[in-house]
Amino acid sequence: MENKTTTLNDLITVFDELKKINPLLAINEREINGSTFNVFTNAPKTFRELYDTVTLLMGDFPFVNENGNQLNFLEIIQKSKNLANYLSRKGITKNDSVGICMQNCTEWIIAYIGITAHGAKCVPFNSWWTKDELSYGIPHSEVKLVFTDNKRFEIIKDFKVDIVLNGKSFNETIEQHYDTWPEENASDEDYAVLLYTSGSTGMPKGVMLSHLSIINALLGFVSYGEIFKKITGDNLLEAENASVIVNVPLFHVTGLVTQFLLSMLAKRNLFLIHKWDPLEALKLIDKFKVTNISGVPTQSWELLNHPDVDNYDLSSLIDIGAGGAARPKGQVESLMQKFNTPLTFAWGMTETCALGAIHRGDDYLKRPSSCGLPLPYITELGVIDDNWNFLEPLETGEIVYKSPTNFIGYLKNTEETNKTLKNGWLRTGDLGYIDNDGYLFISDRKKALIIRGGENISTLEVENALDNIQGVLESCVCGVNDERLGEIVGAMIYTAIDLSEDSIKDALREQLARYKIPDIIKFTDTPLPRIASEKIDRVGIKKSLSS
Repeated sequence: MENKTTTLNDLITVFDELKKINPLLAINEREINGSTFNVFTNAPKTFRELYDTVTLLMGDFPFVNENGNQLNFLEIIQKSKNLANYLSRKGITKNDSVGICMQNCTEWIIAYIGITAHGAKCVPFNSWWTKDELSYGIPHSEVKLVFTDNKRFEIIKDFKVDIVLNGKSFNETIEQHYDTWPEENASDEDYAVLLYTSGSTGMPKGVMLSHLSIINALLGFVSYGEIFKKITGDNLLEAENASVIVNVPLFHVTGLVTQFLLSMLAKRNLFLIHKWDPLEALKLIDKFKVTNISGVPTQSWELLNHPDVDNYDLSSLIDIGAGGAARPKGQVESLMQKFNTPLTFAWGMTETCALGAIHRGDDYLKRPSSCGLPLPYITELGVIDDNWNFLEPLETGEIVYKSPTNFIGYLKNTEETNKTLKNGWLRTGDLGYIDNDGYLFISDRKKALIIRGGENISTLEVENALDNIQGVLESCVCGVNDERLGEIVGAMIYTAIDLSEDSIKDALREQLARYKIPDIIKFTDTPLPRIASEKIDRVGIKKSLSS
């Protein structure tokens, strides 16, 4: 099978064999919110059951390493039990929401496990958000308590919400020892996590993910690992002394699901870094014999091109993964040649708990512009036209996705939920096609989003912020191609007064997270160009910003 292209039918054949011998991969039908899905029959029902199952099956292992401070899995679980019981003492119930607003750190992981095992709803806020953004998210999510650090405390200290500050305050939440979790627990279809994602409508949308959806996504990734092991001999999730650098924020679905949570099932040690630094990553890989690194394509590109890359031993790596934006073909070839290890590319969304399609090894090299193959049975991919007619292979339309890993809906936004979900299918907003072997290709985005180094940025949100600046009469924001980040933010501004790039950026810093601020700004003293329908000529403006 290694000498030919792996097809979706190959995955189906292997998965059929695995389901017979591995009880964890058994599947049955289940109705969820009026639609029928295939789900993992023997999956843990809730996060609490997941943590207890990992404890039973995996035992103890090195789990979190931050700045050389190593904690094992059972140590983390004990601290999380103590925190979960603290929440109960505070009067938090399974119907309440509890926030985390911190940079990546050990306490973030303890808080997440404690909140979700308690049964409350966990809201990991974007730690890059400004006061304006948090003043929307905190009341919108109705969090009753927020775990935060010193930097974020200064932003949220005046909000009407209880705060637990990292340090002495946090340590007091875990100092009282408990042998068991609190008595009350959530059910599997309750939403466990609320992640905020930029959308084409401007303000971030709260994506509600259930216990069932995230846990099925985790078993989906385990299934991929077992399938690739059978087909290619890869041993991605059963490596000895496995470890991964957590090089993306834990409030992202990638960091949360595929790095942090999946590592419990792979017995991987998490090396936390607070800010991406390719040199620090090279040092960690060399010193601790790190086996896995993933993230956005920009990060592996920076490893590849770092001037000191040849000074470090990177032979321990068994996988270099990426997602969030496509890798250029030349980068795929260069990475494979340089690191002599198979690469992985994954497509998924916050709304799908990161599961979607995966590309790996030689097949990735043959089709570097593809997102890979979906997981049989658990996921279905389709392509539709504007009238919800499903299209044939190789026909281009909007990508739709059906899986129990799909989100429940957008918090307090029934209109957007109904636009996005229909009969169990999720409209992704991506345009593309599926080839005759089952591979997914994405050609464009239907939604007005920019993906800058894996970060989704709403063009409308940036335009609204620009239009609030005195002197800005009109603005148009577009993604501009960039070799390192994939895309950067560009803005064309119509103004009748003398404005500077610096004044625009200074004004935006109070409204937007830093990564949303335009890298390229051009001014015009005439109205922005229009097309025949009188809409702004975004294509023409994008060309102008790119030149």
